[in-house]
Amino acid sequence: MDQLIKEHLEALLQENSSSKRLGRRIISLAGFLGSSETPDPIRKQLSYLSRLQVRQDAFDAMLDPVMTLMRSSQTVNTENPAALALLSSLEEARKGLVSDDEINYSELIRWLVEIAHSRKIIRLKGF
Repeated sequence: MDQLIKEHLEALLQENSSSKRLGRRIISLAGFLGSSETPDPIRKQLSYLSRLQVRQDAFDAMLDPVMTLMRSSQTVNTENPAALALLSSLEEARKGLVSDDEINYSELIRWLVEIAHSRKIIRLKGF
């Protein structure tokens, strides 16, 4: 299990793609490494991040059929009232994803690295 955690942590530190994937990795590692002693600020951020992931998945589920429909028609007629209503609805849903909740990715990553280091899952030079 430690090897798997180490691999996931290394992948997290090398992550250079979407924040959605980064968030999933952080949540996964927090599940492996977290404990009842998780500091409250970290716990709150993980909760916010989890909710954000669920919202993003719901938005993607709404967006997939629309994108399929748009790809199937050669042109998108933005003069069509139904198309405008659909695009407006999607924009409102996208705005609903945004939250005032604070998620500090660097703080969450630092916390994960510190736990992995304290459990001797990873070694850090100069730490």
